[in-house]
Amino acid sequence: MSEPLGGSAVGIDSFFQPRRVAFWVLAAFIANGIFYTGTLFAMGLRVVPVTALLGLAVWAAYTLLLLVAFRTLDLLEQHAPEAFVLAFAWGGFGAVYFAAPANVAIQSLCAKLVSPEFAAVWGPAVAAPITEEFLKIAGVVLLILLARNQFQTHLSVLIVGALAGLGFQVVENLNATVNASLHFPLENQVRPVLLNLLTRGLMSGLWSHAAYTTIASYGIAWFLLHPQRGVPVRLLVALLCFALAWAMHFAWNSPLLEDLFGNSWMDMTLLLAIKGMPTAIAAGLFWHVAARENGAWLHTLAATFVPERDLIRDDEWLGLGAPLTRYRARRAMGHAFGARARLLKTRLQREQLRLIRKAATSGRGPQTLRHEVEVRRLRAELDALTVTAV
Repeated sequence: MSEPLGGSAVGIDSFFQPRRVAFWVLAAFIANGIFYTGTLFAMGLRVVPVTALLGLAVWAAYTLLLLVAFRTLDLLEQHAPEAFVLAFAWGGFGAVYFAAPANVAIQSLCAKLVSPEFAAVWGPAVAAPITEEFLKIAGVVLLILLARNQFQTHLSVLIVGALAGLGFQVVENLNATVNASLHFPLENQVRPVLLNLLTRGLMSGLWSHAAYTTIASYGIAWFLLHPQRGVPVRLLVALLCFALAWAMHFAWNSPLLEDLFGNSWMDMTLLLAIKGMPTAIAAGLFWHVAARENGAWLHTLAATFVPERDLIRDDEWLGLGAPLTRYRARRAMGHAFGARARLLKTRLQREQLRLIRKAATSGRGPQTLRHEVEVRRLRAELDALTVTAV
């Protein structure tokens, strides 16, 4: 990775950059995708209103649960909220809009160049990874072009990639839910929602688009944050990560291994797990590496900009850069001293992270005073609560 911010603070760009071409490209494609998806949804709302509304509620709740998981691990502290809104909107609207006709075109070529049978069996595996992975990662690149100095770590790139993939996954699932109801043999508008939630959400969610884009985004992060390496090497790493995401998407969409399993729910569950587990493991490894690098970066920033031990104590310092370690510290606090202590510990940790990042981007001074005061106030409340409990 490139050197951290070092001893001098730097400013930070906003994601609202109307003077940059990337801003208008992102905005135009998202707006176009919203219109396209909204038109399809409106048609479904007229024909199968229960499915459309229930599907919207279910997939919104699905998204919220994943965001809560990200929030629990403090991953959403990487950027301002508009970064995640733009990433999710790009994946859900911009990328989905272009992917649908592109997939149809590639599958038509497969039918003409090979055979209709090949297109029917292998077409989704050939088309979807090419178009969808390229389009999702294009949104990550556009966001980096918008606010380059917001991306100081691998993790800051990965979380944006994951949100772009999640947006694609959720909107695609909503469209599939409505389409399934339109062609459902029974006049039951609830069952298609439950079936799609089970198959596309619960049985496939961990190794779907968010995981693919996480893997591809690591290559973008490596290219961006290792300027000391030559362009050919950085480009090779980015291409290899993209190729890995493509290969895993290809394997998932392909009919590989399907002949070995029957048509029961147990067989389907086992097949999906076997095909998807390598993707979940790979994405988890990339997250782990990025989290460790992020921890080292935070330690460097804290040592430079926030050396006071009344702001970050030694025990807090040890877990500063590890999301799971911070989570376990909160949980232990809750078990020992109750829910309020856990809440105070959570708020204290997040305020410390905000203080470090604010100091790194703007320097210490009036701009960080609010965070310093809040850290000390929360610590005083937490100490009073724990001492009283003891």
